[in-house]
Amino acid sequence: MELTRRCDYACRILRSAYRHRERYVSIAEISEEEDIPYAFARTIQHDLATIGYVRTVRGSRGGLQLAIDPQTVTVLDLLHALQGPVSVSSCAADPETCPKNAACAFNRMWQAADRALAGLFGSITLYEVLEADSDLAGFKASVDQKADEAVDISMQELISGRGPASCSASSQIASA
Repeated sequence: MELTRRCDYACRILRSAYRHRERYVSIAEISEEEDIPYAFARTIQHDLATIGYVRTVRGSRGGLQLAIDPQTVTVLDLLHALQGPVSVSSCAADPETCPKNAACAFNRMWQAADRALAGLFGSITLYEVLEADSDLAGFKASVDQKADEAVDISMQELISGRGPASCSASSQIASA
């Protein structure tokens, strides 16, 4: 899985909007502050407004402002809204894309990785990320712990043969 540049920039725009939450902040200011090309930032601003993550006001005192409560939006919610499903492989996201899926242990492993990513990203709120600048070491420790937990759960499912019914390869891995 690779985040698109658009998704990365959208996250940075949200970070800047959070930092300036007491006022509307212009996209020109955000663009400069976050090193985002202005024209690209404007199109992303429109996307963020369309999905309801920011509200915008025109005029000399206009700009954008967060329209969401970052304590209720997870990183997974954000990624889904910005770039769709989080997946390491197209065959894990949609088993119908590969005719070999039913007998493929790799697919089962990719699905386990998807569950681990979803578990991790679903356990972290946007608020936690936005507040992390004040305690990066503490945030890293928290994310590391959540990542370990997500991987443990996903691996337990992989080894036990549990998981999506779309892949019969889980029994091959469980018996290996």
